[in-house]
Amino acid sequence: MMNNKRTILACVGLLLSWTQAWSQNVAEMKPLAEESLMLSITKVGASMVMVGERGHVLKSKDDGKTWYQIPNVPVDVVLTKVVAYNNHVWAVGHDATIIHSKDAGETWELQYYDPDREVPFLSAHFSSETDGYVIGAYGTLFSTTDSGDTWNDDLIDEELDYHLNDITQSEDGHYYIAAEAGYFFRSLDAGETWEAIELPYMGSMFGVLALTDQVVLYGLRGNILVSEDQGETWEEVYTDLSNNLFGADLLSDNQILMVGANGARLIYQDRNIEIFPGADSGDDYADVLITGNQAILIGETGHKSQAIAQ
Repeated sequence: MMNNKRTILACVGLLLSWTQAWSQNVAEMKPLAEESLMLSITKVGASMVMVGERGHVLKSKDDGKTWYQIPNVPVDVVLTKVVAYNNHVWAVGHDATIIHSKDAGETWELQYYDPDREVPFLSAHFSSETDGYVIGAYGTLFSTTDSGDTWNDDLIDEELDYHLNDITQSEDGHYYIAAEAGYFFRSLDAGETWEAIELPYMGSMFGVLALTDQVVLYGLRGNILVSEDQGETWEEVYTDLSNNLFGADLLSDNQILMVGANGARLIYQDRNIEIFPGADSGDDYADVLITGNQAILIGETGHKSQAIAQ
């Protein structure tokens, strides 16, 4: 399980035309699905949805206390990211897969699937119910303006085919992408054009978040980079950590909770790092969601909830 899990989590930095919907298997219902590998979690109104291996999609309506698996999800591939805008939810994953829900994650349809492409989709962002991006391996950049009914298939750069690991949008409308091999991409014109920027750290960055006055990258071997000029220049933040950081969520306007391998849980604030307090099992965490005074941590053994000190 450990080797399999690490391989799947490493897709954040290493991995993966239409086909007919019946060419893919429906995800199986499993009694222990909530204890299986989970890779991404998001809020959907007052509920939350998480996704992971074998096409598992689970939903909670009570702040993560109980979960139920969604039936008839149209794929059984690894789902790497789930995002939402109002009641619309999208999940992306291996075999160039995109699935969509119009009812807060209760039912799903297949929007795109191309296993012959051998490209995993790794992240997504929607700025409205209609406009969004999906990114993935080898510089893959998909975009839609009709909720995913049709997708524009493109590359972020004709020369640089690095994996694109995570995407976010700042309050001023700029887009930022964390990539591998010491690269970062940004768009300062709402996605019309993209610029590649070399980072001071040459490894992979697995996640990106935009604060009010900072862009923060986190990734391989605990590396954290911060920029105050929209990604033009970067400063390294010392963490004394060798564990990969895979996921993060905002604790406040200027605080980020980051999670990763071997139970890594860090609080970032203005170039300072502190360890998130509380006992830990040492599990590898892929993502985290803050809800009220709880952090919902997901990863190799499903999910767990940890109280946030007030």
